[in-house]
Amino acid sequence: MYSCAQARWRLSLLCVALITFAGCANRPQPVSSPEVVQTETGAASSTAADVPAPLVEAGFYRVNAGDTLTSIAKSFGRAPASVARWNNMSVTDVISVGQVLRVAPPAATSAKSALGEAGKSAAASAKPGGASASASSASAGEAARFKWPVAGPVSTKFVAGRSKGINLGGRVGDPVKAAEGGRVVYAGGRIKAYGHLIVIKHDGHFVTAYGNNRKLLVAEGAVVKQGQTIAEMGAGSDGDASLRFEVHKDGKPVDPLDYLPKRPG
Repeated sequence: MYSCAQARWRLSLLCVALITFAGCANRPQPVSSPEVVQTETGAASSTAADVPAPLVEAGFYRVNAGDTLTSIAKSFGRAPASVARWNNMSVTDVISVGQVLRVAPPAATSAKSALGEAGKSAAASAKPGGASASASSASAGEAARFKWPVAGPVSTKFVAGRSKGINLGGRVGDPVKAAEGGRVVYAGGRIKAYGHLIVIKHDGHFVTAYGNNRKLLVAEGAVVKQGQTIAEMGAGSDGDASLRFEVHKDGKPVDPLDYLPKRPG
């Protein structure tokens, strides 16, 4: 049997051991220091090589090496001054790798400018004198440059000065395909007249819009190929399946039929 002195001695050793263990557990351990950036929600996130960067929401973009504010704005069909304003920056400010920038209008009402922004950017990048009478009709080299987004018939034709595009029929849920490859500069449902809308910027002149979809399958910033399925056709107010399809050249709506292959009959 232990004496009282021995018991107190063993208890003292146990206390010392517990204190030592606790100190080791609380002592900061040496770890690598991955770069930390602020996400669009303001939360810090790691961008270490072994930890993939978290995805950003539609309407935002994570800066990569070699990017500039101007190059990012142009790739999304935006004006550099607009992107700077949406991020409380100046167009001359330096951006850093991993930084998350807003590349779409922050207010819901500003979504109405999606086509206008892309159109202005396209017109600005066009060669001087390029906007002429050909803006309202296809030239020989531009005819049939796009593919039909759906296989359904034309239910409403384009009327210059009265409409901005055509309506195509089909069945609800039919695949809606990109008329040509490009970058998605808008994808959302904040414009009531268009329902769920996708806007694709193709080059320095052309933008296409696909409205009244049931479901969107691509997000803003996505690069799509010609013929890629980007949405599912929705129904109009009358319950019939309908896709609203528009072609904008140098910021102005033109007749999509001038740029689509002719159908038999």
